[in-house]
Amino acid sequence: MNNRFFCAKENGKLNYKRTILTGFGFMATSIAWAIYDPYITKILNKLLTSSDAITRLSNTLVEKMPILADLSAAQGDDIVLPGGGFTLVPLFIGIIMTFDNIFGVIFQPTFGKLSDRCHSKLGKRRPFIVYGAPISALLFLLIPIIFLKFNSVPLTMLCVILFVFTMSLWRAPVVALMPDLTPPSLRSEGNAVINLMGGIGSAVGMVAGTIGIALCTLFTGLSKTQIKADETVSFPYVFAIGSLVMIIGMLVVLFFVKEPDSRIKLQGEINQAADEAAKRKAEKEAKKAEAAARKALVLSKGERKSLIFMLGCLFFLFCGTNAITTFFSLFAQEILHMITSEATILMTIFAVCSGAAALPAGKLGKKFGRKKTIMAGLAIFLSAFVVFFGIFIAMLGNQDLSIKNYVTVNNAYIAVSDQLNEFNSDKSDAATEADQKLSEEDTLSMEKYIEYRAAVETGADTSAFSTNYAEFDAIIMEQTELCESLINVSDKILGKSVTTVDAALTEINGAVANITKILSILIYPVLVLGGAANMFITVNTLPLVLEIGGIDKVGTFTGYYYTATFSAQIASPIIYGFIRMFAGTYMSLFYYSPVAFLLSLVLILFVKHGEAVPDEVIKAAEEND
Repeated sequence: MNNRFFCAKENGKLNYKRTILTGFGFMATSIAWAIYDPYITKILNKLLTSSDAITRLSNTLVEKMPILADLSAAQGDDIVLPGGGFTLVPLFIGIIMTFDNIFGVIFQPTFGKLSDRCHSKLGKRRPFIVYGAPISALLFLLIPIIFLKFNSVPLTMLCVILFVFTMSLWRAPVVALMPDLTPPSLRSEGNAVINLMGGIGSAVGMVAGTIGIALCTLFTGLSKTQIKADETVSFPYVFAIGSLVMIIGMLVVLFFVKEPDSRIKLQGEINQAADEAAKRKAEKEAKKAEAAARKALVLSKGERKSLIFMLGCLFFLFCGTNAITTFFSLFAQEILHMITSEATILMTIFAVCSGAAALPAGKLGKKFGRKKTIMAGLAIFLSAFVVFFGIFIAMLGNQDLSIKNYVTVNNAYIAVSDQLNEFNSDKSDAATEADQKLSEEDTLSMEKYIEYRAAVETGADTSAFSTNYAEFDAIIMEQTELCESLINVSDKILGKSVTTVDAALTEINGAVANITKILSILIYPVLVLGGAANMFITVNTLPLVLEIGGIDKVGTFTGYYYTATFSAQIASPIIYGFIRMFAGTYMSLFYYSPVAFLLSLVLILFVKHGEAVPDEVIKAAEEND
């Protein structure tokens, strides 16, 4: 390729303006996936939890294998919950969330290779972006609309499958565009800029929930209280933001990124040929020669070994990170008691810190080596997880609770909290149908419900409470088995001898609130460290893999890279889905992911190739020429 198309200036420094414009394509994909994981898992959780087919299958398995119920109870899932007990929902969520990765493994290497051989006026990569992004944007927008309108698993899944397929058409080409236009020695810095743009896209995706709620209140007239009672009404606005950014990213790449015309022209021969058949034959021969030349570039034994270990490192790395990104919104709902928009705001910290660390990570990779920088990132990741989980265990110890017992206490809290949220949602729907808004006074909270229940037990005046509390209290008190379970949890697990539901809820709420409050604070430094560590790793892994393959196989080795990462993202949700079923809590993320990161760290020790060629070596070679 002519050097004038490289994203570098004459002084050998990176052309940041052109690289940033190139990064808009990656930003477009990043915002889609930033929204996809937390919101699709919430959509699936709601669809599958209410699915009669999933419930029947779960019950059938328990009938045939009673040990499943025993294992579930042994991990703290022994509280009477509406639709509680052993359930296959986490596993099915994990399986469905692999669909995008399955398509990635099947189609991304193929379209990476096709883009290597694409000969068009727009270049090798841009045709895939220009056609793939708009279709993806449209399908992305349709997902929440179909979910809300039809509440159908098959229809929603059809739209999801079509979306992830079209995304797989242009993901590898959009990533390969930067290496195409950047000299090998500057690719770590170039990849840092690209990942900075991806971080911006992820950050926008993380705050899209809050923006979506604001837009929903503006266009529908619903209050924030009503939307919080049923957050799914804001989902179309959230997905619309992602679709809009995808279109913008595509337009920037189309009009401002000048990729060279890749149509093959045999010097003198094709230009002078008058016969069209002769032209086609000449082009065909040229393509064969190009393919033969590419095939002749064979890796050495050492390079193949490094490639295998690096792909293994990537596999376990993405096993760990995928479990977190896939299930974080459900973790935040269960452990931190947050709705999706709040959880994604929390993840914005991760995205911002990732973006801030992108450029330093590229410079560190160039100065100290890509391998050492990746290892440092993995070490930081492991340290953050160990500290978080260690403090969680220490807090449980202070309350004489095991993880199993805390799961039981937390499930008891959720048993009431979920019904309270459902009650608020039903009241919100009724108010909307009556062209009214659900007031703050009529919106139930756990703390005020406990106060109301205590007033009822003592015979105190309850006139200060909304009548909704009396209605909700009647629903709870009718569930004799649940009320007995709440008292048993307080008595047998928390060691508080109580005889009334209000006293039991007071103890349960206090125990859960204390731990949730600390974890909600502690998660911030974990996300800060994790965001920086993520960029230390991400910025340097792709250039390392591409360096092993060489400039003539950029698309092919980009495909290898995504084969490893998407294979992990196929396996990880299913493996973790099994673990979550029997662990009984999404806190199990904090011992699943560190094990995966540790395996990744071990494998990268055996990688001996892929470092950038030092500038002085390149300069010396040029002088010799």
